[in-house]
Amino acid sequence: MKLLITNDDGWFAPGIAALARALCAEHELYICAPKFNQSCVSHGLTLKKPMRVEKIEIEGVSAAEAVCMDGTPADCVRFVLSHLKWKPDAVVSGINKGGNIGTDVLYSGTVSAAAEAAMYGLRSIAVSRNTFNTDYFDDAAAHFAENFELFLSCTTAEKRLLNVNYPFLPLGEYRGIRAGYLAEQVYADEYERVELEDGGAGYVAPSVKMTECAEDDTTDEKFIRDGFVTVTPLKYDTTDYEQLARIVSHVEKNYDLKG
Repeated sequence: MKLLITNDDGWFAPGIAALARALCAEHELYICAPKFNQSCVSHGLTLKKPMRVEKIEIEGVSAAEAVCMDGTPADCVRFVLSHLKWKPDAVVSGINKGGNIGTDVLYSGTVSAAAEAAMYGLRSIAVSRNTFNTDYFDDAAAHFAENFELFLSCTTAEKRLLNVNYPFLPLGEYRGIRAGYLAEQVYADEYERVELEDGGAGYVAPSVKMTECAEDDTTDEKFIRDGFVTVTPLKYDTTDYEQLARIVSHVEKNYDLKG
């Protein structure tokens, strides 16, 4: 199978290397990843700055082509699909360092790269491993490659993508795979004030997670905490169709055309 591989941590990150090594034995890979870390850029595109594309090599990985570009994850997918016209069977984005769990998917460059592929009508999967430690990427990659057909069978080629998260555990301690809905993540409110080198003040966004999970939760956050691999189907069409049906007649009835 022909797979496009990307991420948001940058082409040099251990997660994408582990993923590519695990998949290249059975699949033809094309790698296009950001030159620099692009975490939390969401679905941003680079529109006014020329982006440089450079060849790269990832140790232990064979690929039809491997490049990096100084753009976003969505840029990488869009460039390969629309400009280079390389036609993969599916797109895999990851493995991200840190979970993309719950409403955090709204900020994720990893998930947005998969969403960009879905907009092109391709089956796509975002893969992440919980916590920011660098251990256990090979474990997650091995499990993902072994179960790739299962994950792919959970996807469709229209407005859909699959979000997969791995617990921060060695392979032998995974408790299984669970499908769960997105948790609503809660973070501390206060920004941290820091002194800058020029004598000014800067502010650092809070990153301490305060999400609570009930014992009977079936959210991705709860399953990850319990040691399961989690899968959540996502769609990039965020239209609230129930609300749309309600307000169509309301808007048309109550809007007075002036002039």
